Amino acid sequence: MYYLKGDIITNGNIIPNQLIEITEGMITRIGGVRQGNAPIKEVKNGYICPGFIDIHIHGVDGMDFMDEGEDVFKNIANHLPKYGVTSYLATSRTASLSDINDFLHSAKQHASSRLQGSRMIGVHLEGPWISPQYNGAQSKILISQLTWEEVKTIIEPYQTIISKITLAPEELEDQSIIRHLVTLGIQVSAGHTNANMDQIETAIEHGLSQLTHTFNAMSPVHHRNPGTAAAAFYFDTLICELITDGVHVDSRMIDLLYKLKSKENISLISDCTGYNLLTNGEFSLRGKELVRKENEVRLKNGRLAGSAITLNEGVKHATDHCGISLEDAVYMATQVPMKACGSNRKLGQIKAGYFADFVILDQGLEVIETIIDGKVLYSRSL
Repeated sequence: MYYLKGDIITNGNIIPNQLIEITEGMITRIGGVRQGNAPIKEVKNGYICPGFIDIHIHGVDGMDFMDEGEDVFKNIANHLPKYGVTSYLATSRTASLSDINDFLHSAKQHASSRLQGSRMIGVHLEGPWISPQYNGAQSKILISQLTWEEVKTIIEPYQTIISKITLAPEELEDQSIIRHLVTLGIQVSAGHTNANMDQIETAIEHGLSQLTHTFNAMSPVHHRNPGTAAAAFYFDTLICELITDGVHVDSRMIDLLYKLKSKENISLISDCTGYNLLTNGEFSLRGKELVRKENEVRLKNGRLAGSAITLNEGVKHATDHCGISLEDAVYMATQVPMKACGSNRKLGQIKAGYFADFVILDQGLEVIETIIDGKVLYSRSL
């Protein structure tokens, strides 16, 4: 047993000078007084937050979950704590169905091993069942229509680890596929889609609950033909993923979405493609010609190729530039992602009975330390 003591941020609040009791990897008590001689780790001039949860991340530090090699999942999991990410959904990209199957197989093996590092709480399939009109940086030739046959052969065998699927609802063989996916315990999100408002509404009736990297790779807000982006504003219950890097979405649009939906239905994501450590310049990676400039990575044709930030940077940008309070930004990087996973795991809050997963931030919102299962897995001082 030991204690953390300091200002905590949880459930949309900053609570000063709290004592957190940690026993065998779990939070056992908040407040009160120390029991016996258990050590106290005091956090001064900083914040104790629940560990960040990234539900849309393709990789980090040069690695991608769909890279070849049996250790790629383990290596990414070991790199994420330095960015304050304690849990994540391993996210795929548009690929052949055989490659998607291999990715799912690797994810299932990793899930069963539970090695040290950030915890994988599931898989997010982003493609190949998307719209060719809004493919973004994803390969257009590998896009396909989601059919009942693929549901049976690709999705159902891995339904226990698939937490979320991004798809274009207008491209489905049958809209009732959405309802079936939801009955399997899978959250369905509209992304890389050309759907209009009516099509999104129909999809919601079937169980669609989210939008993927809102405003990006989707039909836009238009006053006569409102598209998927307009649905973000109109349908209160939709959970909206949001990349807060200063590139993907203008800060004023982020502020507008925040004012309309509050903290409850916005999930901050990184959408990191593993290019976060690239220096400025031109690169040829994974068969793509890329240009890195400052905090963005684009294809040679100018299209954004995911993001080059990590989730801790997204939280900081949201508070510094988007009119979002720190306590709400932390909420959107912890509790809303858990809701978006449809998971009842005891993660995302500082609360008795929850896993002892924390990120400790300094006053400048830089990561000082990351704790998972009560163990320090990253410390800036080391």
